[in-house]
Amino acid sequence: MVGKVHLRLWQRLLPFLLVLLLAEGCSRVPRIIVLEDPLTAAEHVELGVAYERKGELDLALKEYERALRKDGTFYRARVNLGNIYLAKKEYGKAREEYLLALELRPGDAEATNNLSWAAIFSGEEVDEALARMEAVVSGPGGRQPICLDTLGVLRMRANRPGEAAEAFALAETLCRQAGAAPRGGVNGAPPCPEEVLREIEDHREELRRRYP
Repeated sequence: MVGKVHLRLWQRLLPFLLVLLLAEGCSRVPRIIVLEDPLTAAEHVELGVAYERKGELDLALKEYERALRKDGTFYRARVNLGNIYLAKKEYGKAREEYLLALELRPGDAEATNNLSWAAIFSGEEVDEALARMEAVVSGPGGRQPICLDTLGVLRMRANRPGEAAEAFALAETLCRQAGAAPRGGVNGAPPCPEEVLREIEDHREELRRRYP
């Protein structure tokens, strides 16, 4: 997949690179600089995802920034950029990107969930993140194992162990139901990955250690 992405994007760039090479090879031809970016915002995001999958976070970050220079309202580029900052432990920058994403899609579950983890990891704005996640989980489509697990962690950080235990229990129940349903889905919902179930179990164990 990554190879196909690079091939397609290089095919778009090839004519511009040939112009540069020809200019370099003739001493009497002035140096030509191509100022126009031939890739679309979506293509920059596609390339960024390819870099991200290879663990090349700095290159992915640059592609998401280029996508946003092309289209500042590109939700996926904004969230992906926030994810890069989160992975680099730059929590303040991650928070800024997620808040901008939420301006584009108010109440969005993914952006709210990731904003919550920026709060959890940094220890800042936990109460605000908790309020946002409570609203998402109580809304349509918010009862997802991943969101409920995040809600449980936020409640645990806010010293609400009983409510945290409820969130973890519901998250685990829904996750196991998804795994047991035909083709792994419940009412059309996607299957729950095994790593999500393990994460829920790890957080329940953390809760038991914190509040024996």
